[in-house]
Amino acid sequence: MRPYRAAALACAAALGAGCAGNSSPQAGASATAAASAPTATNTDLERTPIKFEAPRTGDKFIYLTKQRQNRKLYVLRADAEKGRYFGEDSGQSTFVNPHVTFFQSDGKQLVADAPAGLVVEKAKTVQMSGGVHARSQDGVTLTSDSLRYDDATETVRAIGNVVMDSPQGSELRGSTLDWNMTTGEINVTGAR
Repeated sequence: MRPYRAAALACAAALGAGCAGNSSPQAGASATAAASAPTATNTDLERTPIKFEAPRTGDKFIYLTKQRQNRKLYVLRADAEKGRYFGEDSGQSTFVNPHVTFFQSDGKQLVADAPAGLVVEKAKTVQMSGGVHARSQDGVTLTSDSLRYDDATETVRAIGNVVMDSPQGSELRGSTLDWNMTTGEINVTGAR
């Protein structure tokens, strides 16, 4: 876990009493006023969000790794991250220039790049937008308007103006493409 995220989580746990090290009377008064203010019906909106920003520093990128049972599902590298965190399983982060390596269960990789990205903890998704360019380890290239990775199904879905080229020179076009990272199966809809 990244140090600033660990600090944010620790601070979130202490929100009811105020963050450690902040003992000014004004901070206590504003925390009391916030606690007595009317609350929304959505439980995520009832909590005070922790917001954070993490820019790239020199050649040090922002990294986010998702694993399940000692197997990497993806590694996201980005130039910058902005996030909001409301409590366990409720955070979301936007990324600038995400470069994501998705890992198939057999170890093969699909690497995708886009201008913008969004990770939503509760939905367990990675969304890339603004024009996605991806390349598999065996030389298949994929372009689309956007791409969404669903952690529950371990599926990459390319959406809009999908073009898939093989190293042998064949091309497939469609409106959506689903690539199952567990089985390797690829399905294209709206093929033309």
